[in-house]
Amino acid sequence: MKLGRRLLLILLTLLLVFSSGMVYAVQFSDAKNHWADQYIDQMSDAGFVAGYDANEFRPDDNISRVEFFSIINSMANLKKTYTVTFSDVKTSDWFYEDVAKAIKAGYLVPTTGRLNPNNPISRQDVMGIVGYMYKLKQNPALLDRFKDGNSFTPENRGYAGALINLGVVSGGNDFLLRPDEGISRAEICKILFLLMDEYGLPGERVVVDSKIKFGDRNLYD
Repeated sequence: MKLGRRLLLILLTLLLVFSSGMVYAVQFSDAKNHWADQYIDQMSDAGFVAGYDANEFRPDDNISRVEFFSIINSMANLKKTYTVTFSDVKTSDWFYEDVAKAIKAGYLVPTTGRLNPNNPISRQDVMGIVGYMYKLKQNPALLDRFKDGNSFTPENRGYAGALINLGVVSGGNDFLLRPDEGISRAEICKILFLLMDEYGLPGERVVVDSKIKFGDRNLYD
């Protein structure tokens, strides 16, 4: 099984190389010798993350909500969309389609009010979305060992425990998970690469229009 998953990653990389002529792995100037350099390189080579001007990746910057949506949507190859009604998301925004896909996939709730799309996504929201997209078996009891385990929302708690159980997420020596804090671009690369390496890419998820939840319009304020 593990060999098969590694072959999948190799094939994905080769596909990117041969489909565009001579393409070489991107080496970001600020990712060299970074603790997450191997995860950043792998995710970049697979085409799921990109850098900024001046060949920078900014690994220690917090990732925004829409940046994360874009990555997970690409990994799951999401295609279907739903009309976006967030007051601060316009059709001209680069991330409009990614928000529309996130709603249709069922991991972005609520779907109205203000999204504040460029704000950092919280650690617990990342865990909830990743767990949902990978259909992980929820394990909320594992959060009891952490001092701030009760700070997770019911929707995210079980998936956070699942990721802890898999060894993809771990707290520090202080037994804190800091669920409402931001998460860095480097940490995202590590979490997603470890899951991709073990389980492959997440499958497409689609919610029928009548089941899409609107939720609390003030959740993202």
